[in-house]
Amino acid sequence: MIVRSRWVGKNIDLALLTRHIEDFFKRREFKTKINESMGNYKILFMPQHANIYENAEVTISGDPNDFVIEFSAGKKARSSVMLGFLTRIIGGGSIFLKNVKTLETLEKLEKEFWIYVEDLVAQLVDSARADMEL
Repeated sequence: MIVRSRWVGKNIDLALLTRHIEDFFKRREFKTKINESMGNYKILFMPQHANIYENAEVTISGDPNDFVIEFSAGKKARSSVMLGFLTRIIGGGSIFLKNVKTLETLEKLEKEFWIYVEDLVAQLVDSARADMEL
């Protein structure tokens, strides 16, 4: 699943936003890695607990006044659910169940993530301008 949200006219320090989003995942016991390229950020988060069986990522692209955040997770689990569903009658039931649990956990995480991001963006309005004045 890939979900995108766009913000315009907020003047957000994207590096600061990225660090806060990374902290969101660290507090939930994910191992994280940030890649930055030309002002665009990618946060990879890898599970360290049993209910998620795949890596996922958040991408932040654009500029302080017009940026997009993209949450991408569950691709592997979704395709495995279909395969597990088809092979369930020949012993694929455990694969099916494992991937269904992964999808449920990722959906819950995604809902928490977007609530957090909405609040975070509201708190960081004009943070880019404040950095430029220093």
